[in-house]
Amino acid sequence: MHTSDYISFTCHVNVSTGWKYVWYKDKNPIDTSGIVHNISSAKTSQSGSYQCQVKRGAKTTFWSEKSPAVKLTIAERPKAGITLLTGWSEVFSTDSLVLQCDVDESNNWNYTWFKEDKELYSSLKYTVTPQDDPEQSLYTCQGFSDKRPLYSKRSDSYRTKNLLLKRRILLSISGCLFFGIIAVFIGCIALRIFRKPVAVGDKQQEPNLFLTMAQLKDRNDAPCPLVEYITDADLNPPDKEGEENGTSCNETTPLPISSSEEHAVTTNGKDTTENGGGMVSFLQ
Repeated sequence: MHTSDYISFTCHVNVSTGWKYVWYKDKNPIDTSGIVHNISSAKTSQSGSYQCQVKRGAKTTFWSEKSPAVKLTIAERPKAGITLLTGWSEVFSTDSLVLQCDVDESNNWNYTWFKEDKELYSSLKYTVTPQDDPEQSLYTCQGFSDKRPLYSKRSDSYRTKNLLLKRRILLSISGCLFFGIIAVFIGCIALRIFRKPVAVGDKQQEPNLFLTMAQLKDRNDAPCPLVEYITDADLNPPDKEGEENGTSCNETTPLPISSSEEHAVTTNGKDTTENGGGMVSFLQ
């Protein structure tokens, strides 16, 4: 059996009537009386060996033997799952979503789809489109079989709203990028075709940073290398030691010029005069 199954046990006594029934699970009494013991929704914890026994009498109780044990194994019911078959690569070609229902157990399953707990139809796949489902509801599916387990658990709810919105956003962004690249490509081609070619005479010549001596002579604004390095110190030289003694020499001061004969005379000649009975000699 599987979880959520309805299970019923019946205890039979072949003689007369008026018996009271006692039930056991794994040899332990359980709080059940009556000819039938029912489990409305089975759980895995209710697996075990079940027995029944009857008794009669008020003062002197007569007990029958226990019935043979019936072993009950309760397995977890398989659960259906929804798989999205529409790949992300198909976002440019369609905005519909194809859903498929699967149950992870080998069995011949028939699948039923539900929209907001309302049964739709039986099919392995279900296609959701914005036109058929503008409100973008919750979808579930469930598997049914003619063998145990007779049915599966319902799948988790699948909401298509967020997925469709993401696909539309991706489609919009991709479209903008695509048309943007095309616009840039066309603009480059148009600029190359309609651009006016530059004539040879219209080209601006780059200035020559290094001029020849002949070019420097022809230009009035060219600096003279000699004049350029004359500083204020050269124009106003410091006073020499001779100026301190009252003697100055410049280009306008005439220098005494004498011949060799006069030099000899002035050098070697001695002029003596009488001055108070003494001799005074002057050497020039």
